[in-house]
Amino acid sequence: MAMVESREVREGLVVRVDARQCEVRPDGPEPAPRPARLRGRLFEQRGEDRIPVAVGDRVRLEVDPASGELVVAAILPRRNLFARRVAGEDERRQLLAANLDLVVHVACFGTPPFSSVLADRVLVAASFAGIPAALVLNKTDLGRKRRMERVIETYRGAGYPVLTASAKRGEGIEELQELLRDRTSILYGLSGVGKSSLLNRIEPGLGLRTREVSRSLRSGRHTTTFAQLHLLACGGAVIDTPGVRVFRPYGLPPHELRLHYPELARIGRDCRFPDCLHRGEPGCAVAAALEQGRIPASRHRSYLELLAELESVYGGTGPTDAPVGGPEARGSRPKPPRC
Repeated sequence: MAMVESREVREGLVVRVDARQCEVRPDGPEPAPRPARLRGRLFEQRGEDRIPVAVGDRVRLEVDPASGELVVAAILPRRNLFARRVAGEDERRQLLAANLDLVVHVACFGTPPFSSVLADRVLVAASFAGIPAALVLNKTDLGRKRRMERVIETYRGAGYPVLTASAKRGEGIEELQELLRDRTSILYGLSGVGKSSLLNRIEPGLGLRTREVSRSLRSGRHTTTFAQLHLLACGGAVIDTPGVRVFRPYGLPPHELRLHYPELARIGRDCRFPDCLHRGEPGCAVAAALEQGRIPASRHRSYLELLAELESVYGGTGPTDAPVGGPEARGSRPKPPRC
């Protein structure tokens, strides 16, 4: 690689992360992505993070005078951070994306089947990070009408924007494009739900690889193997991510979980006790709403399951300090995105 003077490269945007190397789009008149090595000091200071940099990070760049390599020397302050707990490790954090305007959870009907548990966890993690979230339901051509109506009603009733789409038929593409316009968004969901297929419809020039799902396993096979940011012709950028099977929120205190289910937070204001956890306490307004059918039982079940998991990791009340990493891990209460 040709030698580049350090004064010509000051800052840049991380567009891909892979182990100890990433791709960065340097600021300037010709912002083509370039490989950049992560300085060893970043790994020494990473704390609980498995890898210290995320797609969407703004970074300070330097040039190694010996090799001419571009080096990420520092990560600039983040306005938010979307993350999860590393699978199998309770105390490690996997950074998924930084400086987002929107988290889009992509699910589908057909194969793989819609998972309310995964959807709820992703939406909760977005709320905890202070990032607006939306739900996109793909493969509507394969879904049963009543099942689709129940899912849409559940999440719109909770206050989330919900879009329906079929990448195969080209349905809902304009609405999704409008949702992503002029934002930095991340698409997140199970393997095989059609994230890459939807992006190819929105931005045909991307040419992202897609694969058929495994019907015997009722799950998708990974096509995208790393997170990567793509610029959109309609304005903004979108981060395509590898499919997941399990999602565990990181750093969320158990006693705060109820605040990140919008309908529980709203109805819970009428509970007898302000710190009611909505699992059998006397005078619980959420319990009354469940009996009256004003809250879907599936949402309350996923809340109780996640609450028990968080308590097993963080204790009965959870950590009282903000998550390591400062305000970018929390952010302010998000506003619903336009739809």
